[in-house]
Parts: sequence; structure tokens; C-alpha cells
Amino acid sequence: MLQGPYRLMSLKKIKITVHDLELGMYVSELDRPWLESPFLFQGFIIETEEVLQQLKETCEFVFIDVEESEPVVRERLQTISSQQNELEMTATEMELVSDDSTELDFHEQLRQAKLIYDRTRGYIDQALNDARIGNSIDTKQARVLVKEMAENIARSPNAMVWLTHLKNRDEYTSIHCMNVCILALSFGRFVGLEKNDLELLGLGALLHDLGKMYVPDEILNKPGKLTEAEFEIIKRHPVDGHKLLSTKDDMPQLSLDIVLHHHERTDGAGYPAGLKNSQIHQLIKMASIVDVYDAITSDRCYHEGMSPYEGLKNMYNWTEGNFDPELIQEFIKCLGIYPIGSIVELNQGQIGVVVGINEHTKLKPVILLVMDKDKQYLKMRKLINLASPKWETEGHVLRVSRILPASEYDIDIKAIIERETNTAS
Repeated sequence: MLQGPYRLMSLKKIKITVHDLELGMYVSELDRPWLESPFLFQGFIIETEEVLQQLKETCEFVFIDVEESEPVVRERLQTISSQQNELEMTATEMELVSDDSTELDFHEQLRQAKLIYDRTRGYIDQALNDARIGNSIDTKQARVLVKEMAENIARSPNAMVWLTHLKNRDEYTSIHCMNVCILALSFGRFVGLEKNDLELLGLGALLHDLGKMYVPDEILNKPGKLTEAEFEIIKRHPVDGHKLLSTKDDMPQLSLDIVLHHHERTDGAGYPAGLKNSQIHQLIKMASIVDVYDAITSDRCYHEGMSPYEGLKNMYNWTEGNFDPELIQEFIKCLGIYPIGSIVELNQGQIGVVVGINEHTKLKPVILLVMDKDKQYLKMRKLINLASPKWETEGHVLRVSRILPASEYDIDIKAIIERETNTAS
């Protein structure tokens, strides 16, 4: 195996020990997650002795981009690269190089989550269409995809939740099924569900609204208030979905119960069975909570969606008679004081979008900056972790000062996510 301070990464990137770093070198990767480092941005030129010292204190090695480095050091880096090209590296050694980081960075997490998201979205679109025309539903594929999503969320809790903001009012039902599944899996992971229960919850959540395909579009997408007769038709969708899925031998009973009872309420005023608190299984209660949360934070033909913060605040106020109080509190803790997707203003004036929650420091989320302190849109968005010790230094304190409505600065969350996922691809 290659020994020594350098190892070849590519034609333009080399691994180098921190003791051999110089001013002017461009650091493209660390030997640890960016979000656990004191460095503000992912990728930077070493411009000061202070930054150089920080690197030496934080890391054992880093990855240097030769082409992005200053000309004064580029010749030396090219020489190192050429020397490494003369050495043979086995496939095993290359694999080891790619596994240096203990955790995927933000864009890599997003890339992997998006691959699973797209596969599952393709599946649910097909399942809804099959339900509409009376075809059999492939529940085996649903179970495989739910397992993949659960595993992804266990590795990277934030990325998949970030994708729940890829909302489109014209494709509400399919996106809603996706989001309820993702949020249910995140919630289940947070409260410590066993693997089997987690997957049962996710499966029921993904398929919970199949029965809506039996509701006429003019009722399902009616912009005004429903008549009593129209609402009675809407109320049949859990029964219709349950009936459709009950024909599948591999559909677990508890997942079927989630499909049938996700509109039950603790005071017995829900439907279709009017079950009360003790009669409703915990997983059904959890699915009900995330179902309502995604519904009220989504734009529909008959209402504009609330912000994540407003949604949680309203659900807390609606707890009595509707939701299990302990589960509502756990759900709020799961999404955080500043839920992913929230638009926030920092104390120094910058505007950003919350893209990640630090589980042990809820008041210090991971922020994607979109506007500078003068409220000018940034050409290159900046990713910062407010939990970094960098922001505890006197004179550099950075924190969230307030949550903003998206309309205040006309920030398009969906467009930001699409751009970031394209960057991650």
C-alpha cells in the first residue's frame, strides 16, 4: 500500500498531510465531515496563517485541488501529482481512499437521498395510476423502497426531509404520499422504533392515500368548500385504499390499519370508524400526525401552505381531541425548533434556509445562506453549521434571530432544492 504523506486522488486532486500545507493551496475536502469542522465553507483557499493553523489543529490530512490552487503553489502540487502517477495503486487502495471520510458531506447525502427519492416517486406514481385503472398494486416493491428510505434516513437524517419540500400543488397526492412516508420514517427513527415497526409505519404511510384515486377529480381538487355529500365521498378513501390493498398476501395487517385509520382522532370524531384514543395504535397516531403536518404545510388549490414553524405551532394548539399529546411533543422535537425548510434571518442580517438539524444543539441548525446581510441574493450559496465552535468566538457569534415567511423575500424553496440536488448529482 502507498505510504508517506501524499496519495493520488485524481488528475487534479491530491491527498496531503496538514504539516505539508502552504498558503495558496485550495482545500476541497477534509478528513472529516465539513459540518463538524470550524470552517465556514465547503472548499476554500488557505489565505492566512490563522486558517493554516486551524487546519493543522483540526485535521490529519486534507484533499487539495491542484487547478483551483494559487499559481505560486501549483507547480509544486503538479510535481507531487506527477510523482504519484509513477506509483501503482490497486483497486483496493483506491477504494480505501474514497472511504476516508467518516460521514458524507451535505451534497453527497443529498445526492444519495435524491436517487432513492426518485425511485420511490416513480413507484408511487405508478401505484396511483394502477389504483385509478383497477390494476394490482406491487406491494413487494413498496416494501423494498421503504426499507431503502429507512436505511438512508438512519445514515443521513436531514437530507431526505429536505426533499419533502419539493412540493407541487398540481401533483399533490403523489408528493404527499412521498412526504408522509419520509416524515413518518424520520419520526419513527427519532422515537426509537424497532426496525420492523419502522418499516410497517413507512409502508402504511407510503400507501395511505391510494384510495383517493377513486375520488372524482372535481371533488378532490375543488377550490371551494366541499358540500356534505362531497365530503362523504372524500371520507371513503381510507376504506377504498384498505380494500384495494387487502387483496395482497404480503401486505402486513398493521400497515393496512394505518391506511384504514389515518384519519381517526383521539376524541372519536375521526373516520371511518370513529375510534378513540386507546383504540388507536401508536403507529396510526404517528401517521396521522405527519399526514396533517404535510397537508397544512403544502399549497393546495383551496389554501396556501403554512411555513413549517407555523404548521407545528398550529398542530400543538390543535392537540386536544385530535392528537396524542406526547407524540405531538416528540414530533416537534424531531423536526426541531427551526424545522428543515424554514427561512431564517441571522443576527448579522443574512437570510438562509434551514437544511439540517443538529440533534444535540437544536438552536444551532445547518443553514444554506441565500442572501447576504444587505439582502442581496448570493450567486454562490454558502453552507454553514451554527453549531461549529467558530460561531462561539467573541466577535463572530452567529445565531438565528427570527423565522421569516417565504413571501417576505420571495424565496422559492423548491427552486433552491432543485438547484442543490442538481449540484449534488
